[in-house]
Amino acid sequence: MAPELIFDQGPGQLFVVRVAGNFISEEGLATLEYGVAVLGIKTIVVLGHTACGAVGATIASINDRELPPGHLPSLVNAIRPAVYEVMDSAPDDLLAAATAQNARRNAERARTESAILSDAFAAGKLDTVAGIYEIATGKVTFL
Repeated sequence: MAPELIFDQGPGQLFVVRVAGNFISEEGLATLEYGVAVLGIKTIVVLGHTACGAVGATIASINDRELPPGHLPSLVNAIRPAVYEVMDSAPDDLLAAATAQNARRNAERARTESAILSDAFAAGKLDTVAGIYEIATGKVTFL
């Protein structure tokens, strides 16, 4: 689902950076810096979603002790820390717990891994939040 539809916004109203697995890469971080420094965005939302295939593939890779083919290992490696962080607590729904943790981790990364973004956050000019989009209902829950 397009973020503009989820948040009832028109074309051009949101500055959207998308990547499977909802993690922040170097290029994504640079894009967010541009959004904050040049366009003046005030809020970064890292929005995971239910039944996330990228998080599911990461869980499968950990369980199978095998990386997927092609360039997919870079995706798995980016998401793996969130899965490990929740595995020890043995959640009833590992996929849901890991997806939420991944969103939280990357909202935190947006606040801390860039001087441009952390300075804007410290100055009260930027907020970062994590959320989960429920595909079946269209509901967004902020974490």
